[in-house]
Amino acid sequence: MPDRHQQEKEQFRRLFGQRGLDRFEERFQILESFLKLESHVSLAQIADQVRQDGLGVDDEFLRQCMAQLCRFGFASQVVFDRDETILYEHRHLGVHHDHMVCTKCGAIIEFNDDALESLQDKLAAEYGFFMLQHKMEIYGLCGQCMAERDDLIPLSRARIGEKVEIVNVAAGRNMQMRFASMGLRTGIFVEIISSAMGGQIVIASDCNRLILCAGMAAKIWVRPEKRPGRAFNDGAGGECLPFLSESLPLIRMASGKQGSIARVNGGHFSRRRLGKMGFLQGVLVRVINNSPSSDSLEVMVQGHHLFLSEKDASKIFVEKITL
Repeated sequence: MPDRHQQEKEQFRRLFGQRGLDRFEERFQILESFLKLESHVSLAQIADQVRQDGLGVDDEFLRQCMAQLCRFGFASQVVFDRDETILYEHRHLGVHHDHMVCTKCGAIIEFNDDALESLQDKLAAEYGFFMLQHKMEIYGLCGQCMAERDDLIPLSRARIGEKVEIVNVAAGRNMQMRFASMGLRTGIFVEIISSAMGGQIVIASDCNRLILCAGMAAKIWVRPEKRPGRAFNDGAGGECLPFLSESLPLIRMASGKQGSIARVNGGHFSRRRLGKMGFLQGVLVRVINNSPSSDSLEVMVQGHHLFLSEKDASKIFVEKITL
């Protein structure tokens, strides 16, 4: 890669060095700074690198320089559907790649497949189409996000484009009847169409579009569709299983049941706080009262009566559940 970068710099000097380009040395230094960044970067990230390299230029001049680099084939401008931020990447002549974009963490994986390229040429020829350029963007979840994902999640946390199976509806009788009247029952698969402003979610069920508010979507627990026979690659050569072992979030346990804590999800401070309350892996927890009409869960853990919010109870996963 360093040799290719050197070639880029030599071509830039050859194209513009003797043509009286204004502020040539500053433009050349911006190219050098940009070539140091080996990922998809925003204008702000390029500006940070330029400043680190000791060059002081305003944002408008930097934007003009990057537009020039794109115009003459030294850089490419990309905008992915998950975000409207304009990103820049190196454009090395004769080298093509496509992208996989994680819709959760934003990771961008570059890939190239000769068989796929040949198939695209073949398809274009079959349709009598002369292809000038193309790009492929695959949206989904990277291997790391899949490995960290819970086996059961509320519908509100499913990703756009994903198909999920309804496993349980944690709601009172009237709400369950309302869901049933909409065709939403356990065992069926629904597809996530979009997540609108305000927390609304649009889903497709049996070719029907339905709109759910955030509160309704949070009561429907789903299992993301599993694809048998496939492991997930994290983009770094390792593989991981798509889902963690079967367990149940504490919020879904009925009154009177108890089980062993399998894991506690969430960030470091959240896990630490719950750990201090007694919610540790392997500890028995009993649900005293889990009423659909209440916004908290009454439990007993290590001899203490506690009330948990729905949010906290959703982070605690329990296995070996008994009466």
